[in-house]
Amino acid sequence: MSRISCNNAIPKRYLPRTFCRFVSNPPAKFKNYQNLRRKTDPILQQESTDYILSLLPPNDSIPKNLEKYLSNVTAVTVGDSINFDSLTSILHHHYTFEVVIPQEVVNIQINQHTHLMILSNGTLIGWNISEDVILNEYMPVIKTAVNEIYPPESDEMFWVELDKLPANPYNHGNSYLQGEILVIQGQNANKKLLDKAAFAIGLSRSTRLSILENALELHLQLTKQNSLGLSKGIINTTEHNLLKLTGRLFLLRGKLNLYSELIEIPDLYWEEPTLEKIYYSVSKVLDINSRITILNRKLDYATDEQRAFLSVLNEKKSTRLEWIIIILIMVEVGFESFHFYERYKDKPSQTD
Repeated sequence: MSRISCNNAIPKRYLPRTFCRFVSNPPAKFKNYQNLRRKTDPILQQESTDYILSLLPPNDSIPKNLEKYLSNVTAVTVGDSINFDSLTSILHHHYTFEVVIPQEVVNIQINQHTHLMILSNGTLIGWNISEDVILNEYMPVIKTAVNEIYPPESDEMFWVELDKLPANPYNHGNSYLQGEILVIQGQNANKKLLDKAAFAIGLSRSTRLSILENALELHLQLTKQNSLGLSKGIINTTEHNLLKLTGRLFLLRGKLNLYSELIEIPDLYWEEPTLEKIYYSVSKVLDINSRITILNRKLDYATDEQRAFLSVLNEKKSTRLEWIIIILIMVEVGFESFHFYERYKDKPSQTD
């Protein structure tokens, strides 16, 4: 299970991607949110920051400090998908919920500033809910509705929500990304909820990709010994094991390119340009497209590697069959030679 921290020593793709919302006491780990990996135009960033702070209630800092309003949103992918028919049946007995997007997103309102979104792609998004709470309190309740449960993979970000809009709101009153900060705003609660759903779906792409990336890394570790053996002229595995590994590779490639919407735009966004913009912006911040490209390249290499192993095993099998045929021919020649010798030996005695 992975966690995102603010340590710059960790791998680049795991650096913090920051989004925020109003909270009175933000966690200490959020303090360095300005040190983001992606930077925007300083003038536009300052203009947006001033706009956000002008609409937020005062805090202890003078002047206002955006850090004081930071809150976290946590995405945890727990399975391949979630059966919404089973899910709604379960939720009726435990929580008050609403369907945000039919067969895609369900929202459980915990209180005014806390709620949980459940996505059909197997991801739970906690707004002001930690990963531990999601896994220990909510996951056991919906577990029977989850198809093909995975080891949990998580990601955390920040966001800010504006409760009111001025006469001339920034970005025409639509939610937007300021660098790596998601700003939620809108004329009504339903609009804000849809914007959060668009962000949640975009964020879920990261955790779902992480699961595939981890699965591929595990596969590469398993096949590393085969490569080392092959470099010494030795094959340390069987054809059956290689076929299983090849099948897993095809399944990984299918989950990335065929059986999910990781490389496609959800149908909802074709009719909602503002949601599509949020979706694209979040995907850009999370490096989704580059990660997909890198993952496909690794899959190409791993597939070629497996084909090479299978080719070597097939050649060994072919060589073994050829030797068997040669030995059988030699045995046949030996028998024929013996029979010829017996016939030749019997001819002089018959003549006498």
